[in-house]
Amino acid sequence: MLFFFSGGTWSSLMNDHARLEKTMFGMDRMARTLRTKLANRWNLSALTQAGAADFGATAADVAEAAHQRADVLERLARMAEIHGADGALKSAGRYQLFEMARTCDHCPHERKCARALYAASKPCAKDVDFCPNAAEYAALTMESAAAHAS
Repeated sequence: MLFFFSGGTWSSLMNDHARLEKTMFGMDRMARTLRTKLANRWNLSALTQAGAADFGATAADVAEAAHQRADVLERLARMAEIHGADGALKSAGRYQLFEMARTCDHCPHERKCARALYAASKPCAKDVDFCPNAAEYAALTMESAAAHAS
């Protein structure tokens, strides 16, 4: 079979194909995200106050947690690692984690944070002092150190 295309080279054709694949992957990911959000909204609409109390929260708190940006937990984990609080974060109480996740989800420094967290070189705590949870990570680190000392 003979393929004809106007102008360009084989590599430019392959680059166009690669761009198309990336676009299709992005659209597929957006569709999956939308389906998940709609399913979550449907499931949460049936959640009663008593059911939410099983999580130790109100129905509104559970709904807010379910609608957070998808990368909040990853950002919390990466930021904890930078601050040396990754082990302490795993043993933090659920209310503290919920408040930290809420703070992260409403952070005004999302782009600055992404550049720091996903940079080629690992940042230090000074590089991410803009984080609104920085004091929480420091407190977690101190609590963890105190627990290990005793």
